[in-house]
Amino acid sequence: GMGGGIPPTACVMRMQGLPYKARHRDVEDFFRGYDFIPGTVEFGVDSSGRPSGEGWIIFRNSQAARDACSARNNQYLGDRYIKLFL
Repeated sequence: GMGGGIPPTACVMRMQGLPYKARHRDVEDFFRGYDFIPGTVEFGVDSSGRPSGEGWIIFRNSQAARDACSARNNQYLGDRYIKLFL
């Protein structure tokens, strides 16, 4: 579990188009300066267990998530641009 670190106001953001080599730290760096909850990045996998390019990260509240979404949607992480959804 997350050790009770997820506040009730928390807001999940979905990402698409992640580079297959992306690591948790890369995603946290992408959102540096926005109020995400460290350690909440998750990566999707396809039916064969390979990275699907989809992922999720949790922000402390919906305002923080909206701020990050408007600033970072369609920005590049490595050589891929990332689509963000709330």
